[in-house]
Amino acid sequence: MAEIDPSVSKWLKWVVVLLAARTPKPLHWASFLALHPLIRRTRIGLSDAESETTHRRLLKLSNSISCLLLYGATAENSSIPKDYVSIFLWINYYGKLNPPSAKNIVVSPKYSKYLKIDSYKSATLKKLYENKEFIVYPLIFAQILSNYLTPTKYKLNQRYLSSSIKKHILNPIWINYSLGVNSHYLDWSGLLRSYLFHNFVLFSLVGITSFKDRFLDKYYEIKYGIFNDNSSKSSLTLAKNYVAYVFHKANSFANFIYAPNLISILLISLTSPLLTYLSHPSLSPTSVQRFYANNMKYFFKTYTKVIGFIAAYATIFANDVGFIPDTGYDHKPEETENVRKISKSFLDGLSLYLFRLILLSKWRIAKENHPYFKFMNLASWRKLEAIIMCYGVYKVMNLNDYIHFNNKISTEEAEKLQNDPTIKVVDMVM
Repeated sequence: MAEIDPSVSKWLKWVVVLLAARTPKPLHWASFLALHPLIRRTRIGLSDAESETTHRRLLKLSNSISCLLLYGATAENSSIPKDYVSIFLWINYYGKLNPPSAKNIVVSPKYSKYLKIDSYKSATLKKLYENKEFIVYPLIFAQILSNYLTPTKYKLNQRYLSSSIKKHILNPIWINYSLGVNSHYLDWSGLLRSYLFHNFVLFSLVGITSFKDRFLDKYYEIKYGIFNDNSSKSSLTLAKNYVAYVFHKANSFANFIYAPNLISILLISLTSPLLTYLSHPSLSPTSVQRFYANNMKYFFKTYTKVIGFIAAYATIFANDVGFIPDTGYDHKPEETENVRKISKSFLDGLSLYLFRLILLSKWRIAKENHPYFKFMNLASWRKLEAIIMCYGVYKVMNLNDYIHFNNKISTEEAEKLQNDPTIKVVDMVM
């Protein structure tokens, strides 16, 4: 008696589970979750060619068939946030998994080279990409500040802005500031209370996350006499160094939150007389005043974006030069930079996260409210978002194949990618 193919057996199990859970389109879901290995063996088995190009194309064909099954399972399902998943997949793919700096990852030889920095012989372009946080983060902060401060008729920007950012980051700072026609006021006591509270919360988070690496492991190294350096270490000095590290890290993150907002408040206070002048034209208004009167919303949005960009750029610059010393902290031998300096990798991750939130909010505002988007109903938008989402899954599946079947990528780089949650989830299907 012939044995049942493992993929078919897995498919039957998924059908039972999905039917019991009353999941819509259970057959499509089960096929996507279980049958990819069978589809791959069938497609590759149909070809006797051994060339690398043919093998790569057959793998992509198998991936596309699985993604068609995923489309059938999700296209009409309104409970899946396909807009969020689509944005997450594409930003994560090009921002983290296969960024322009990853010169060794060439999933599609014909097209990938155009997205790689090293394909262009421009030192300026490479320099700009290496220091992209000086441009990317100020642009993102400028957009967030504009969304937060610009008054709109239905307050769509504020309604779709992340409630966590608004409630826990922006409100505690900006609630202490008020701007009148010819005056401005900042409640320093309220601002100080918010600043100290943020420092306390960040101190607790950094302390918890770094306790094992920065204190506990070193404590046992001292206790059992396996501390390798020649300095006289003790539990007390180790504890002091740990507290100093946590304080500097937490305070640097708090300053990174407060600095662009406070600089923005300062710039608004200094330039507010200009708005007063433009909003109260004389008997013979100038062309600038007429432009302001006819484009007040556009002018104010641009105004807040310029201020936000300048404030965030100044914050990034201060972080890069290590404006505040890390006094009292005893560096590890491998640590050469100021421990207060926020790393480029953290800034890149933060920028990706914030950009994802901004793009999602703008897309939902346009899709649900803009008159130009009314020609398609929500069901049609869901199908379009399902296509974009499935194509994103297809790209990640191709990258996963590249990691497993291409020897041009280093072992270290392959392991780093394989540990990424997105790759892990896709690999479970493949």
